[in-house]
Amino acid sequence: MNKTTKIIITVIIVALIAWIIATKGEKPTAKNLRVGVIAVLSGPFADYGEEIRKGVLAEASSTPDVQFVFEDDKCEPKDAVSAFNKLVQFEKINVIIGPACGSPQEAVIPRIKETGAVVLVPSAASSDLYTQSGGNFFNVQYSLENESTFIAQEMTKRGYKKVALVSYKNAFSETHVKVFKAAFKGEITDHAFVDATVDVAPELAKIKIEKPDAIYSPDAAFFFGSGVIKLRQLGVTVPMFGTYVTELPAVRTLVPDVFYSFTGDLGGTQGAVYELSKQAAHIAATTLKECGGDSLCIKKKLDSSGLFDSLGVYKRPLILKQVKGNEVVEVR
Repeated sequence: MNKTTKIIITVIIVALIAWIIATKGEKPTAKNLRVGVIAVLSGPFADYGEEIRKGVLAEASSTPDVQFVFEDDKCEPKDAVSAFNKLVQFEKINVIIGPACGSPQEAVIPRIKETGAVVLVPSAASSDLYTQSGGNFFNVQYSLENESTFIAQEMTKRGYKKVALVSYKNAFSETHVKVFKAAFKGEITDHAFVDATVDVAPELAKIKIEKPDAIYSPDAAFFFGSGVIKLRQLGVTVPMFGTYVTELPAVRTLVPDVFYSFTGDLGGTQGAVYELSKQAAHIAATTLKECGGDSLCIKKKLDSSGLFDSLGVYKRPLILKQVKGNEVVEVR
């Protein structure tokens, strides 16, 4: 070995030692780490998306090294697919939060499986989507199946024998309906609307004639359409049940005395959608930084984290709440 070679080797060794001391042996992280966010930022459900946006941005303020890129899906399947494709193909982002709406979730599943992108949704979703996505779809709340089973059990426990089930013809509502019918121990009358633009008045008149013991509507569209207010105006005062979206600030005045399912271990004071979105952003940012943008590494970390069950659903309990004026209370 000549003198020049020895000098070169010595310089390399010294540089390597200096790097180890400076970085403490830590694995270098990737630059420009980015997380995509698909949310409903316009249209009739924009208030829902705004809570998601605020929750994500709250987490973003504490993780300045991770950038969150937002796309609007308008709660429409085709727009969700377009938003997903833009984030993955053009922005080169492989970790995405959302979509939060049910039908858009179903629409992007094939693309998730094809691209290998990792998706975390800050809302209840079908437990089937994890398998359909190739194991890349993670639900930060709880499954639709668990939610409607819980509501059915609570209604049965309270002695209701006849329930009017109000739903919409979309994947989200239809999953709830199927599970509720299997779990509720009593008579059920169906009232399904094509979409949120349909006049609910004729069906509400039918519900009044049927005289149910209680009413259950898993879809927020019914509340946004003032369905509960209109029922009360018709003199129908039986207990009304809904899902966690009942707690949205924009819905609060439209759901007097409504009972609804909620995450039993969720901290914070800003409501479920905000807090779940913040939590999803934290999980996404943390695993992204640990894996340096490697989606396979991120999937493995989420699978082995102990946070999610074998179907990619966050392990958490459900509780029952009720709207009381401007406040919400837990129902024991």
